Amino acid sequence: MVQATKKSGNSYSEALRTIGQDLELRSIKTFLIRCEAHLYIVEAGYQSPPAPTPVTLHYTLDDIEHLDREARERNDRDSAVKDLLSLSQLLWAIGSYVTSKGARLLSVSNSASTAKMPVIKIEYETVQGDRVVDDRTGSAIYELCVSVYKLRGTSSIDNHARYTRFHALSS
Repeated sequence: MVQATKKSGNSYSEALRTIGQDLELRSIKTFLIRCEAHLYIVEAGYQSPPAPTPVTLHYTLDDIEHLDREARERNDRDSAVKDLLSLSQLLWAIGSYVTSKGARLLSVSNSASTAKMPVIKIEYETVQGDRVVDDRTGSAIYELCVSVYKLRGTSSIDNHARYTRFHALSS
């Protein structure tokens, strides 16, 4: 199983967050992101879904690293206030979700959304080789973002150390 983000230890969450930031800068509203080996292919559009997707973008791992560096230089990456429904945070949460399952990301899309109902379609392949399509609508999208964001703080010793006042004394 080839994962598109194994080259430099990046995860789907970091790659998708960076792609999301670039799509936000481009004012992209409709997207289908496909993950193929070491390449992310994005079919995108400037109108809200359902809409045609006249733009195709390709992101290699080097492109993603370059965009991430640019974002850090602009100080966009780690803003003090997180908007869990921004495209970059939504894609970060989806990447974290897929990574936590040990799965291989196949695609992420919002093209089935309507003006009244947002829909995110996540397609991935499990370790057992099963293909899973996970459609999230409305509040389920927000719940995914919140649950993944909460897990972020509990999954790392480094994050725990940052919030523990006397961590250095306990070593």
